[in-house]
Amino acid sequence: MDISGTLHFYSGERKELFFVFDDDVAQQLYSIAEFNISDLNSRRAYISVGADRFIHRRTLSFSRKQTEIKVSLCALSSKDGLGALTALYDWFAARGTHPAPFAVLGKLRKVRLEEERVWELSITEPVDLVAPPGLSRRLKAAPRERISYTHRRQFIQRDLAEAGRPAEELALALAQSDFPTPEYSCLWRGEFLDSERIEIRKIGVIADIDVWNVENNAPEAFIEVKAQKVSHRGADPIFYLSTGEWRSYQRARTANVPYQVWLFQYLDLDDFRSAIHQIELIVFNDLSADWLDPDGYLVKPGATFGERYSLIS
Repeated sequence: MDISGTLHFYSGERKELFFVFDDDVAQQLYSIAEFNISDLNSRRAYISVGADRFIHRRTLSFSRKQTEIKVSLCALSSKDGLGALTALYDWFAARGTHPAPFAVLGKLRKVRLEEERVWELSITEPVDLVAPPGLSRRLKAAPRERISYTHRRQFIQRDLAEAGRPAEELALALAQSDFPTPEYSCLWRGEFLDSERIEIRKIGVIADIDVWNVENNAPEAFIEVKAQKVSHRGADPIFYLSTGEWRSYQRARTANVPYQVWLFQYLDLDDFRSAIHQIELIVFNDLSADWLDPDGYLVKPGATFGERYSLIS
C-alpha cells in the first residue's frame, strides 16, 4: 500500500530516528488482519531507503494507547554501516537537538526475500522539495504513492485544517491567561509528536496543549483544540475526533486529569486575525461514546452540551 508519514529525531539519551505513520494511514493498518499487535513476528518489516533495499529489519510499534504506529529506524549506537539510513540519520542529527518532523512518502508491502514473503517499509521521497541523503528529489511525474497521498489530503485538509493552527494559537493564549505562570506552564505540542514532558508521554496522552502544575509537578489539564466554520452563531457543534484523541481522553480520565475539548466556532477564517469577538468558544469537559459516528469519529453532541463563551478581542 502507498503510505505517508513523518521522520522524527528524538534527541534523548539514545538519539533515535523514528518513522511515524500518518494517522489516517495508521487507522488503515489497524484493520489489516496480517498485523497482530500481540505477535512480534507479524509486525517486523525490512527498512528500505531510496534505492537501498532491505537495510535491516525492525519492528512496527502499534500503540494500544492511541492510533499511533511508529518504528525506530536506528539510534546513535546502531546507525553505522546502514548505508542510506546512516546518511539519513546523520543529516537529521545535524539539524539540531529537536528538529521539526520531516514528511515523507513510501510504500508498505509484502515482497519475496529469499525463501519467504516479508514486509518491506520503503521510504521513497520527501513530501516537500528538500531531499535528504538517500532519497530522490520529487519527480515531475508523480509516482503512485504521491497520487495516493494527494487524494488523502483532499479528504482531510479542508477549511477545518486551515483554521487548525490559528485556533491552537488562540487556545494557547487563552490557556496561558487561565493558567498563568509561574504556577502553571502551558505546553503547546505544535508540530511535535508528543508532549515536552516525559511524565505525560508515559501515561500515553496526546493533546494540543498540556497544562503543567509547576508546584505539584503534575499535569493539571489537557486541552484538545477544534475549529468549526458555521453559518450563524449558536450553531450545533460538530467536530472530528480521531481514534488517538478518543483514547487519550480515556487515558486522562483514568489518570484523574481533566481532558477538555475546546471548539471554536467561526464565521470567517479572518476572524482569528481581526475579529476574535465574532468567535464563540464551546468547552466540553466530558465526551460520550454515544456522540461518535462509528464510521469516522465525527462528534455531534447537540446544542445543549458544552459551555459557550463569547470572546473579547
